[in-house]
Amino acid sequence: MQAVIYTRVSSDEQVKGTSLDFQEELCNKYCKEKDIKVSAVFREEGASAKTADRAEFLRAIEFCRKNKDKIDAFVVAKVDRFARNAEDHFYIRKLLLGYGVTLHSVTEPIGSEPTTKLFETILAGFSEFDNAIRTQRCVDGMSAKINQGLWPWKAPPGYQNTNFKRRGEKKTEPNPPNEKTFPIIQKGLKEYAKGLYSQVELAGLLDKWGLSRIRGWKTSTQFVDRILGKYLKFYAGILPNTFTGEEVKGLHKPMITPEEARRIRLVRSGKANKDKHEKYNPDFPLRRTVICASCNRPLTGSASRGNGGKYFYYHCHNKECSLFGKSIPKETLEKEFLKYLEKITPKEKFLNIFKATVLDLWEEKGKSFELDAKKYERYLAVLQDKRKRIFEMREDGSYTRDEFQERKEEVENEIAAAKISLSESRIEQFDIEGALIYATNFISNLDRQWFDLSPQVRPRFQKLVFPDGIPYDRKTGFGTTKLGLIFNLNQQFSGVKSIKKSQVVDPVGVEPTIRPCHGRVLPLYYGP
Repeated sequence: MQAVIYTRVSSDEQVKGTSLDFQEELCNKYCKEKDIKVSAVFREEGASAKTADRAEFLRAIEFCRKNKDKIDAFVVAKVDRFARNAEDHFYIRKLLLGYGVTLHSVTEPIGSEPTTKLFETILAGFSEFDNAIRTQRCVDGMSAKINQGLWPWKAPPGYQNTNFKRRGEKKTEPNPPNEKTFPIIQKGLKEYAKGLYSQVELAGLLDKWGLSRIRGWKTSTQFVDRILGKYLKFYAGILPNTFTGEEVKGLHKPMITPEEARRIRLVRSGKANKDKHEKYNPDFPLRRTVICASCNRPLTGSASRGNGGKYFYYHCHNKECSLFGKSIPKETLEKEFLKYLEKITPKEKFLNIFKATVLDLWEEKGKSFELDAKKYERYLAVLQDKRKRIFEMREDGSYTRDEFQERKEEVENEIAAAKISLSESRIEQFDIEGALIYATNFISNLDRQWFDLSPQVRPRFQKLVFPDGIPYDRKTGFGTTKLGLIFNLNQQFSGVKSIKKSQVVDPVGVEPTIRPCHGRVLPLYYGP
């Protein structure tokens, strides 16, 4: 009697530890006691042990197929090493029986007798049930830690990981502050709460204070977004329990007060201001966006009363400026602003190329982010078609009986492995095309968008288009200024005749091709 041994793990710790060796030892001991000769051992480890690919499992059942009637037993340490739900378990078991191979569990009684069949069914069901229980226990454990005032995940920036799990212990103490990064991030949060800086400016300040030197890389706006959003409550000493919807006071040392956290949220939403004079006024939406061309100070606004009612004006409030007291009618400035927005609005030709470039770049660079579920669904469909063609070739005489049986068994093994992989990986795909359509529709009519926006949202819109504001002169109108990235790209694209490669769309140097540009394949070029 001959057998194959199959071992599998499901975590990094088991891969790096002794789980595989222990399983193999148990299986070898079992085979020796039953006088079974081991023909091959298949160990699911490394990358395949941590994913749903099951490369070694496919090799194992292929080995059984190719050695049909020579291999008698498929030996596993436990039923849950074989498959993780009852449907997969009996599908594969039936497949193996067709090759003359029976499933053996070292630690569980399974077989062909009625009682052992019943027990095997129960075990397969319990394997599936155990998965659900493990997940629930994990959730309950994390929820309990939060309720105790302990953060169960990786420590947020500025704090140290306690590494209890690595030492085989349970977490009983809060994450301590990182002596180097804690004071820098704390200072950054407190400064941002004053409403003086943008997120980009905060990233620069953090690096200026030494954060990039400590971390080893430049601070990104994504990092700043996380500390101002995802971890903000933690920094204020509050632990949100996402499982129950409650909030718990954390045992860790907070960076900021709850009031400072509230202030930061208001600043990010555009509802907070440094003082009374900076409070947003719906009568003057361009205040603090339009800059005096003479002294580079933001314009303010005021109203005066006359026989016809109230008259609204923008003006420079810097008493030392040559333009101090020289007012600009609100209607005049805002009409010119709308015309300027229309001028810098990206045209259809640019938007088409931009969309095509992003889609192509997503396709090129997003391959590493392709979701397993979709991959296995497509692969399974191919295998099903392949199986159908094999039957058709048997019917038309292209395959002999033996050739048909060989090809059928081979593809059914692949289908079995693919089904298991599919059942273990299901994730939704990001709709990049939908996001692009929404984004390009929004920026294709800037003047209309600004006009339709609520007064509270206009300052944020203006900040996106004009990060540093825009100068205005009573005689010459609006001057040149730094534009948001996509509008800057559009300016470059519109201002040149020939073609030059864009290095802004992809900062890391990938050179995408454009597919959907009138049916041709073109590289993205503009400039002399």
